[in-house]
Amino acid sequence: MSDKTQKSPFVITYQALSRMSLRCYETFGSQALPSIREAWYGMGLELGERLKTKREIKNFKSAAEAINALSFKLDDLGGELLQLSDNAYHFRTKVGQPCAVGLGDAGKPICEAVMSVNQGQFKSTCGIDVDMEIVQSRATGADCCEVIFRPR
Repeated sequence: MSDKTQKSPFVITYQALSRMSLRCYETFGSQALPSIREAWYGMGLELGERLKTKREIKNFKSAAEAINALSFKLDDLGGELLQLSDNAYHFRTKVGQPCAVGLGDAGKPICEAVMSVNQGQFKSTCGIDVDMEIVQSRATGADCCEVIFRPR
């Protein structure tokens, strides 16, 4: 959709899942985290399958390129790609940019659960499990988000 005032059905669904995840975490605390992680990881698996139909993905690096393009496009992150190689996908969002999923300062556990969406994307696009290191997070009060994914 070219009109910036209209959002695609995917973006609306993404925002709804974000709000539901945050509300569940606020209501049920750490008990909700496995379900939140499962929902986001599952969404990542689906997104990865769709991504494979649009791009040729052969390995971790080509998966990271596709995920980076999709993430920065959907979230208007305006961040910085710090490393994209066979061994790491490392990015940082623009300083002062709000959390892309609206977590506010909800904390690192919910951030990790939500960010598992990218782990699911890697798994379905290239068949590789990845480790995720959240270096900085808006959800913990940092002024930006910085995340590193590495193949296991």
